[in-house]
Amino acid sequence: MDHWDLYSAVKFPDICDTDMKTPVFSGITLFGDNIELMKSYMKPRRCWVIVVAGYDTSLPADEIKKALTDHFRSCGAILNVEMPRHPVESSVIIVGDDANEKALEFNGSELGGRKLVVTARPFPMLKRKDVPFA
Repeated sequence: MDHWDLYSAVKFPDICDTDMKTPVFSGITLFGDNIELMKSYMKPRRCWVIVVAGYDTSLPADEIKKALTDHFRSCGAILNVEMPRHPVESSVIIVGDDANEKALEFNGSELGGRKLVVTARPFPMLKRKDVPFA
């Protein structure tokens, strides 16, 4: 089955000037007639790389990843926690418009009895015009 079978082209003139693919179920959009929900869904979100140093590097990598995920959960949707082979610092990839500001509030906070050093930078994104969240 082609994955586009579950999508229907729907035009929302007050959102954009072009047709967009919208998920449907039994001929009704997942958003119903709630245009505000549709606008919120289609709004691009910022993606951030949060670089974290100062944690206990003697712990196993999976424990560090879980601890960092739990620590930064309130900042936004965590996509990934990247750890180098010899961890001195890790990168937490977070999606959220103000995730960087929230994450920077954790600079100087403690995790496992150690003081964290937190910096943030925008995630490098490719500019594509043919995808809805570019």
